[in-house]
Amino acid sequence: MKKLIILFCAVFFFANYAGAEYMKNYTEIEIMIENEKAEGIIYDNNAGKAFLELLPITIKMSDYNNTEKIGKIGKRIDTNGLQSSYDPNVSDIAYYQPFGNLCFFYRDFGLSYGLYSIGKVTKGIEIFAGKTSDFEITIKRK
Repeated sequence: MKKLIILFCAVFFFANYAGAEYMKNYTEIEIMIENEKAEGIIYDNNAGKAFLELLPITIKMSDYNNTEKIGKIGKRIDTNGLQSSYDPNVSDIAYYQPFGNLCFFYRDFGLSYGLYSIGKVTKGIEIFAGKTSDFEITIKRK
C-alpha cells in the first residue's frame, strides 16, 4: 500500500509539473482597449499557439457574470493535449471552447469545463474591470 501511495504521488507531481512547463515559455502581447493599453503573455501550448496565429485580431468584448470580459474570436482553436477543465484566477486569459470565446478574468472564478488557459494579463487588468459597456480590443504581438 505504501508503494502504491508513493507511486500515485510521483505520478501526480510529474503530471502537474509537466502540465505547467508550457507556462515558462510564452509570447508577449499588447492589448489595445479603446485608447488604453494593457499587456499580457500567451502561453506556449496548443491553444496559445493557435491563438497567436490569428494575431493581430480585433474582438468585440462584453461582460459576463461580473467576472470576465468575453468575445468571440471567430475561429475554433486547437486544445489537444490540454486539460478539459480549468479554474481561472484574476488576470487569466482563457479560451472557452463550447462558444469559441476569448475570456479575460478580472475576478476569481471556479472550475469550468471546456475552459482552457492560454495566457495572463500582466499589466492593465483593471482596464477590463472598469468597462461597463461593450467595447473593442485589438491584440497584437509585442
